[in-house]
Amino acid sequence: MADLCLLAEDGAVAQRWEVGDQPVAIGRDETADVTIHDATLSRRHFMVWREDGSFHLKDLNSQNGTWVAGLRVRETQLLHNACIAAGQTLFMFSEHRLPASPAVVLPAALAKQPAAGGPRILADPDQPAG
Repeated sequence: MADLCLLAEDGAVAQRWEVGDQPVAIGRDETADVTIHDATLSRRHFMVWREDGSFHLKDLNSQNGTWVAGLRVRETQLLHNACIAAGQTLFMFSEHRLPASPAVVLPAALAKQPAAGGPRILADPDQPAG
């Protein structure tokens, strides 16, 4: 099992969904498994699933793209604590179950703005600031 977490602006976990054996589609439409109220998300923006013991993300031909660890991706393997930006929404993927508290604050999560109005991403605490 793994968690997909919606991050608040202060880096706290605002909401959490469990990702198991079934694929999970994320988007703004009610038909998505996870519905997020963000007009910049596509109806079905991206999907997360488990395959051969690892988790993967696929952009579902979204208009604004899906970004993982600051890079625009079509499909990628998700690593523990990967930051996912879709529209104006930030997620964190965790391969380990997080504590039940909805107010978990991510340590060393520093917000930074990318150039040219791209999605806001959280700095990776394992990477030097730049």
